[in-house]
Amino acid sequence: MVKLVYTLALGASAARRESSSLSIPTMNLENKTILITGAASGIGHALAKLLIKKGAKVISFDIKEPLTHLENVQYEKVDIIKSSQIKRGLAKIKEPIDILINNAGVMRRGMLLENSEEDFDLLFDVQVKGTWLMLKYAKNKLINNATILQMSSRHGLSLPADPAIYGLCNNMIHEMSKILKDSYPHYKVKVAYPGPIETELSKYDCDGEAWEEKKKKMHAPNFIAEKLVELITSEKIKLIFNEEKNEYYFE
Repeated sequence: MVKLVYTLALGASAARRESSSLSIPTMNLENKTILITGAASGIGHALAKLLIKKGAKVISFDIKEPLTHLENVQYEKVDIIKSSQIKRGLAKIKEPIDILINNAGVMRRGMLLENSEEDFDLLFDVQVKGTWLMLKYAKNKLINNATILQMSSRHGLSLPADPAIYGLCNNMIHEMSKILKDSYPHYKVKVAYPGPIETELSKYDCDGEAWEEKKKKMHAPNFIAEKLVELITSEKIKLIFNEEKNEYYFE
C-alpha cells in the first residue's frame, strides 16, 4: 500500500511538472485575420499552411515568391525594410488584423568582427528595422487586443561568438518585445526563441562537421509551426528551445 501511494505521488508530481509546460488553448483561430512576414518558405510557410487548416485567413508579406502557392493565402510581394512597400501591402488588407507574426529573417554567420559591412546592414535591416517598421505601420490595422508574435532565436537569449551579429539582432528583438509589451499593454505580445530548424536559413553557410552536429538537434518546420500555434492560442507568452535537452518549453 505504501508503495502504491508513493507511486501515485510521483505520478502526480510528474503530471504537475508536465502541465506547467503545456499550453492550454484559449483562442479559436477560425476566421481570424493573420499577417505573417516571411511566409514564402521555411517556418513561415509551414505556419501559414497550418493556420489555414485552422480556419484562419492568412496574408503573407515576403520579398520572394512562395515555394508553393497555398489556397486561401493572400500573397503580397513586400520588402519589409521599405516602409512604402509595407504601406502598400497593408492597404490591400480589407479586414482588421487579429494576429501579426513578425517572422522574416536572414542569416549571416561569423564572429563579431568577421562580418562584412554589407552583412551587418542586411541583418539589422531585416531583423531589426523590418520588425520595427511592421509594428509601426501595422498598428493602425491591428484590433485593440491583437496578438503579436515576434520570432527571435535561441541566440537572442544567449549571445554566441558565432553567429555574433545574427545573435545580437535577435537579442534586440527580445528587448524590443519587452518594450512593446510594457508600452502597449493592450496587445498580447509573445516571443519565440527557436533552435535549429530544417530551413534554408539554418543551412546557410553551414556544412561539414558543423552541419552534421546541427542536424542532431534539428526539427522540421511543421513541428515548430505546431508549437507556434500552441503559443498563439494559449495564455503562454514565450516558446523557448532548451539546447541541452533538445526540446521546447513554454513560459
